Amino acid sequence: METIEPRRYRFTGHERVLHNVSAIETLPDVLSMFGYRRVFVVCSRSIRTKSTFIERLKATLGERIVGLTDEVGEHSPLSNVLKAARQARDADADVIVSVGGGSVMDMCKAMQLCISENAYDRDSLLRLQFVLSEDGTEMLTTSRAPAAIRQIAIPTTLATSEWTPVSTPIDDETRLKARFVVPDGSPQVILYDPALLRQTPARLLMSTGIRGLDHAINTACSSAPHPFASLLAEKAIALYVHNLPKLVDGSEIDAFTQCQLATWYTGMGQMSVPHGFSHWMVHIIGPYGGIAHSDAACVLMLAQAKWLEGWVKPQHERLCTAIGQPGTPFHAILHNLLVQLAMPTTLDDLGLSRARLDAMIAPALEHPMVTRNNVRPIETESDLRAVLELAWRA
Repeated sequence: METIEPRRYRFTGHERVLHNVSAIETLPDVLSMFGYRRVFVVCSRSIRTKSTFIERLKATLGERIVGLTDEVGEHSPLSNVLKAARQARDADADVIVSVGGGSVMDMCKAMQLCISENAYDRDSLLRLQFVLSEDGTEMLTTSRAPAAIRQIAIPTTLATSEWTPVSTPIDDETRLKARFVVPDGSPQVILYDPALLRQTPARLLMSTGIRGLDHAINTACSSAPHPFASLLAEKAIALYVHNLPKLVDGSEIDAFTQCQLATWYTGMGQMSVPHGFSHWMVHIIGPYGGIAHSDAACVLMLAQAKWLEGWVKPQHERLCTAIGQPGTPFHAILHNLLVQLAMPTTLDDLGLSRARLDAMIAPALEHPMVTRNNVRPIETESDLRAVLELAWRA
């Protein structure tokens, strides 16, 4: 009889997910459902200045809004996190509503940690970074305070940050990513509004979709897969590949809905299995290179697919079949998708020189996750340079 290895599935604390709704119309009822009366809004600068959404939200919620900030910044600098946490505390907010992408939601999670732990300075907050489980496959929180405030998320991108309690804001002083697992950090409620998604610039939307796709691929090709997570990931990958190209001209509203559904499938599984190189190396190239996470994910996702060719043959075959292209190399499918979307495929496309990348080797080797949980080992400097060499050519 075949032995079935034990696997853990991690529920991440969401209480409601509302899909294909109007966020403006739905949010008041959601607030009432949970008894929230004092809302602190965190949004992206572009949502506030280049759309009418925030003004409409103010008109709808009125005096329920007790504070608002659009001072988020790329990679959510810790200084902005701490400032916003103090503002939410001083406003006596009882819930945070996020409107934006991964940086906005990451900032809100870190704000939650500040408020719950009464940690309003850099050193106090950095002491709360996550630790790894004994087997190195799971990230564990070091916070012991119960959640003092929760987040309601209205995502405007496709990178799946709304599905995890993990927050990785950038430390202004070191330019390194801080790493937190926030108790009850996953949003209490997610509101998926495809009409709002259509207001996001197409290139940003597609690149964050690639980041979501990269998460799903890491789940499906994990070093310790879970059958439920893999099933969801395979469905998500097919949805991303088929629907991301339809976002180019924005004419098919159902494509936006299907891509949000793909983030849902991806998010439901990604915290239950360890992810590999492409997920984590983004955290080095992003802040060190001044490159958006999603752009870096395009290149690293493709390089990892080449690196794993032959090492995860059954997984790649299932994915190719789910996409509808059996017999095609998986990395070729990804390359064709990136070209179709006019996304970067090489480190050169990102504007990185070999000299700049050399400076990232040591931080990558020191990172707690980059060299862990890779099906094809990436453990030494030689391994790391070998996989990055694949990222220099399409």
